[in-house]
Amino acid sequence: MAATLNREKSLARFRDEEFDLAVVGAGINGAAVARDASMRGLKVALIDRGDFAGGTSSRSSKLIHGGFRYLPQGQFKLVYEALRERERLRHRTAPHLVHPIQFLFPVYKRRGFNRFSMAMGLTLYDLFARMAFKEWHSSLNAAEVRETEPALSREGLTGGAMYFDAWADDARVTFENVLDADLHGAAVANYAAVESFSMADGKIASAKVRDLLGGAVCEVRAKRFLNAAGPWVDDIRQMDDPSSKPCVRLTKGVHLVFARTVLPVRESIVLADDHGRIVFVMPHDRYVLVGTTDTDFTGGDPAGVRTEIGDVEYLLAVLAESLPGIKLTSADVATSFAGLRALIREEKETPSSVPREEVILESPSGLITVAGGKFTTHRAIAQKLVDLVTKRIGRPSGVCPTLTTPLPGARALADGDSSGSSAAMRSIPTTAAEILKARYGTRAPLVARIASRRPELAEPLSRNCPAIGAEVVYAVATEMAHSVGDFLIRRTSLSWRSPVEAEAAAAAVARIMAAELGWDRARETAEAASFTHEQQSRRVVA
Repeated sequence: MAATLNREKSLARFRDEEFDLAVVGAGINGAAVARDASMRGLKVALIDRGDFAGGTSSRSSKLIHGGFRYLPQGQFKLVYEALRERERLRHRTAPHLVHPIQFLFPVYKRRGFNRFSMAMGLTLYDLFARMAFKEWHSSLNAAEVRETEPALSREGLTGGAMYFDAWADDARVTFENVLDADLHGAAVANYAAVESFSMADGKIASAKVRDLLGGAVCEVRAKRFLNAAGPWVDDIRQMDDPSSKPCVRLTKGVHLVFARTVLPVRESIVLADDHGRIVFVMPHDRYVLVGTTDTDFTGGDPAGVRTEIGDVEYLLAVLAESLPGIKLTSADVATSFAGLRALIREEKETPSSVPREEVILESPSGLITVAGGKFTTHRAIAQKLVDLVTKRIGRPSGVCPTLTTPLPGARALADGDSSGSSAAMRSIPTTAAEILKARYGTRAPLVARIASRRPELAEPLSRNCPAIGAEVVYAVATEMAHSVGDFLIRRTSLSWRSPVEAEAAAAAVARIMAAELGWDRARETAEAASFTHEQQSRRVVA
């Protein structure tokens, strides 16, 4: 079988080896840095106190985009870089995970863009992306907009446009960066918390790391430490220097998920509120994702971020104004999720006006901190950081390999793993094979082999659930999944893509994990109940 994530082996390496770089935080920025650095030959440790993509990196709008709304703010460099990265991901490095999405953007009087400014902006957007002409935007008059999406309000409608962007499963993109770091020799562990740093000659020499699953403590030694802890970056900075002041401003983004039967839109739509803030409405199979909000977070511990009734009411109001014939209430929300953005600390700006570029800081002790940036530009951010790290430790930077190297699911399996791949895919039902290809790309046969050996694991985990039992076995054995939530929220994203089916599948997932991990019946029951409670808590009803 292919190389797998082996937590115990990584923990042993943490104890026994000295690393060139230790990365704290396995969200998208930390994962991408670990991948880039390990591909350039550095010895890398990647540590996260939670699961991979356990914070913001599994709670985004799922868009791989330039950010059209940033053009009026003058953030041309950011938009250009993001669009170039979008096209790289879509066509070269992650085509199995990044897919085109076409948006309808209606224009209303006295609400956001007018038809001229939108046409000019989208022309620039398409030019920045160097898109094929067949994918360039098209302008629509009011009648064409109404014909395209009859549910839209006609009051004040002056026209609109259709344009292309892209979307992806953010948690899977993050995980494949983690996986590739591991494949290139990084020591990787989730549920391992940095508790303190030790100094030598004024520089950080090691970090005390606690295994949150087993309880053991070890010292991780590295020439350089990189803080990519997302909403917790300031906590890590204060471990280094208790007098350090906060460098980021946390803002909350909430998304709602509705069954397509209650929000029956034809197209993916870009809506705007009375202040010009953007809200996306994106159908995905049987459900529709709506978001996001952008408000300052004042709730203390970032782990406690939750959807609140005010968030739900705001998004429902935007939908009601633009889609007046579709009557929705909070009771129609199938699920929701909330995440935190770590933005440049500019107190005077409204949250939506704060620049989205990344923050990179160095402390006198050598701690490098990165926060923020767009999910889409994670590879470019990592390239800058690894260039900096190699300079600091006296190693040549060389050519960045991530410019052209596909993620694991977009490149051929190694010879030892490819034998019998086609036969394995043919041996399982067609529907199951399609599910696996969409999630794992070229690595789908590794999961299919499990299902071919154990045909009962080729069946859906619940009625209409787009995941099969073999994926649970695979996630436990090779993807470092330790809980029902790890699997349903982050390895498969079923918690938002198929929330009803995910809740129905929790018991089956717990049963398979119990068999693989040796849980007793009490643990099995508790795991299923914990996920079910989490899903139910995400339905916020007035």
